[in-house]
Amino acid sequence: MPEPVIRTGAVHPSPESDVVVVHCSDPRYQPHFQEFLKAGLGLERYGLVAVPGGPQFLTLAEYLPKFSWVGWRWMKFLVDLSRPHRVVLIGHDDCRWYLDSRFFHARGTVGERQHADLHQVRAILAERFPAVAIEAYFARLVGDEAVFEAVR
Repeated sequence: MPEPVIRTGAVHPSPESDVVVVHCSDPRYQPHFQEFLKAGLGLERYGLVAVPGGPQFLTLAEYLPKFSWVGWRWMKFLVDLSRPHRVVLIGHDDCRWYLDSRFFHARGTVGERQHADLHQVRAILAERFPAVAIEAYFARLVGDEAVFEAVR
């Protein structure tokens, strides 16, 4: 049998994670998201949904209903599977998904829309999953570093 190209270190079995994370798939932010989740929030394992625009996919019921429907199915699946006590939502500055022309009809600046979407998703998740704590954060790059701030 051929040798594997890459072999990971041993990972000790553990129960399902009790945290679900939703963030953008923008490759510029991936190392920052991972460091924030591990070092900033102390998360070793979590269920992850990473898609362009991050949590915004849960707000598109009227505009892109099939996209929204799939997103809510993913969330329900992860919540049913892992029974999380916590969901972490992360948006970020300069999100190219929000800059796409299909969203030019939306009101306000990109940052205002992103914060409004984080608030909306947090409220809907809290209503649908009342036993789960919902946290929202917004990241922005400062040089080569990212700054994460809680969304209140």
